[in-house]
Amino acid sequence: MKRVVTIFIVVSLVFISMSLAEATELDSLIKLLIKKGIITEEEAKEIKKEISKEGLSVSEDRTRSSEVSEKRPSPVSISGSIQGEYRWMRHRDIKDPETDSTSDLYLRKVELGTEISLTDWAEASVVLNSEWIGDEINQGDEKVTVDEATLTLMGEGFPLYLVVGKRTQPFGVFENHLVTDPMTQDAYETKRVGITAGYTGTMGLDLSLTVYKGEEQMNHLFESGLFEDTVSRAGEATDDVGSYIASFSVEPLDSLTLFGAYLSEPGRGTRNQTVNAGASFVPPFMEGLRIDAEYMKALKREEYSGATRQYKEAVLSVTAAYEFVLRQRKTIGGGLFAERRAHLISEPLEVALRYEHFDDDGMSNDLDVWTVKDRYSLGARYSFYNDETSGLNAFVAGEYRRTEYRTDADMKDSNDEVYLRVGVDF
Repeated sequence: MKRVVTIFIVVSLVFISMSLAEATELDSLIKLLIKKGIITEEEAKEIKKEISKEGLSVSEDRTRSSEVSEKRPSPVSISGSIQGEYRWMRHRDIKDPETDSTSDLYLRKVELGTEISLTDWAEASVVLNSEWIGDEINQGDEKVTVDEATLTLMGEGFPLYLVVGKRTQPFGVFENHLVTDPMTQDAYETKRVGITAGYTGTMGLDLSLTVYKGEEQMNHLFESGLFEDTVSRAGEATDDVGSYIASFSVEPLDSLTLFGAYLSEPGRGTRNQTVNAGASFVPPFMEGLRIDAEYMKALKREEYSGATRQYKEAVLSVTAAYEFVLRQRKTIGGGLFAERRAHLISEPLEVALRYEHFDDDGMSNDLDVWTVKDRYSLGARYSFYNDETSGLNAFVAGEYRRTEYRTDADMKDSNDEVYLRVGVDF
């Protein structure tokens, strides 16, 4: 009985480990057991056979486990961005005829994003950021905020999807190839907690309906800097889930993407309704050229404080960009963190020219306030370091921007700005 127990113990050691050093120790132990007469030579041979079989089995299991581990991607990915910026303005205050120039140096934004693949049909994403750190004009407070937080339910091969959470809701694409944001984004970006139900089909078709709370787009319009801040809203803000967006996008050709949306918010006295339409075109005869155009138009507006009628403003933004180093391209957008980061990685060297126009529908003349009229921007961006394995990308960008205003005789009717930005995305 003692011999049987001893043999069982020796054989069981194989389940603990099968390294070379441990195999040598087991061989020495077997020789000692033979010398003491506890086991025979035949029994020793049987033990070695069992060890050999079990060792091979353990090795194969470990190999298979290692292969599966290597094939399975990590469910969690972390990315981020740090961007420093310099700005020079010819006129500090356009309302002052004797104004001087001004310059500033600040951190434009610090962002940290996390994506978690919960299953093959569910993904969670959170982006924390802080903007305008050290900028006196925009008065960044250095606070870290939750910029995006979403749960996306979308299965491969299944046409329906659902997005819940805070993000830039699907009204406008805001393609951006320069340092500063396009005028359409300045005026109409709608970043709010909402629920989006959508359908995807052939030719890149994407149809969606979004609901959210509040009057976020109108608040954004009044903070855009496109008209004098003496213009204000009358009445009380609503506090219900009564805002909605219907949007679509489609790719009828490989070189053409069309998109549009309708947005309605409960205004103060009447609902505020806005439509959006745009296109992104890559001419087949010039592969490096890309043209992006987007138009926003108010259909209905509440009457502002002191006004006797509605002012149904409109914004047009057109950009021509040329990429000297080409990689796979597609319409990305510029409202979300992942979209902004994708631009830097996919377009390493790019120059762009942008023209924008703000139609104030007579607001400047009627209310005796200044409004932006036209804006011209010229810039370039170069990613001087890009590691595709780690995702690290370093870039430098510059932009010259000229803005022309509708003003009275005692004000500056234009302003010139220069922006320089250096950033790292990882």
